[in-house]
Amino acid sequence: MSRNECGQSRCPGTVTVGKLALTILVVLTLASLASGAPKNDKDVECTRVYQHTYDEVFQATQQTIERQGYFLIDKDQDKGTITSTTPYKHMNFSIHIEVLNNTPETRVTITGNYQGVKSLNAGQREFAKKFLTELQTVLSTYR
Repeated sequence: MSRNECGQSRCPGTVTVGKLALTILVVLTLASLASGAPKNDKDVECTRVYQHTYDEVFQATQQTIERQGYFLIDKDQDKGTITSTTPYKHMNFSIHIEVLNNTPETRVTITGNYQGVKSLNAGQREFAKKFLTELQTVLSTYR
């Protein structure tokens, strides 16, 4: 055992074990945070319900895509699906539109697909929320 300049005891083995334990703890924490595996359905998609008809929402969704500068890849009004991409071409997103009831209530669900990984990380969820807010803005011009 040796003493440092402050007169405290230092055992080289204890310092190494402590550093090793801290390193393992950091690695395990980072691995669990970076796993990217969705914890539940809310991690995979972003959903909002609008008080508009199915046709209004489907049309407004296409207008929102254009207003945001995104590109429409595919649409199927019978199935209620729209696929779009950002100008960066590395993030596609799928939009599913469905009627909930005749009040009218229509649900819009956005699922991200970032370079082949079907999930929404925090940044993509923020993108989806902004998209859904812009969709509400477009829908507000319909009445």
